[in-house]
Amino acid sequence: MMLAAARTLGENSPALHDPAACLLPALADVRRVATEIAYAVGLEAQKAGVAPKTREDELLARVLASQWSPAYPAITAA
Repeated sequence: MMLAAARTLGENSPALHDPAACLLPALADVRRVATEIAYAVGLEAQKAGVAPKTREDELLARVLASQWSPAYPAITAA
């Protein structure tokens, strides 16, 4: 599963397209890349028999549903 995560992270490296670019994805891409990593790890966990089998679309839906979304209440001066 660690290898699946590392491969997915590596596949999203900007340096693949530009050797002078950063090795890690831009902060703006972190949420998308994290989703891809979680999905790849989930698939690998299913293959290893340590996670229940699901359809691929169901796994992706579960990953998206469990992803934290920052939601902060508006603060107004009293």
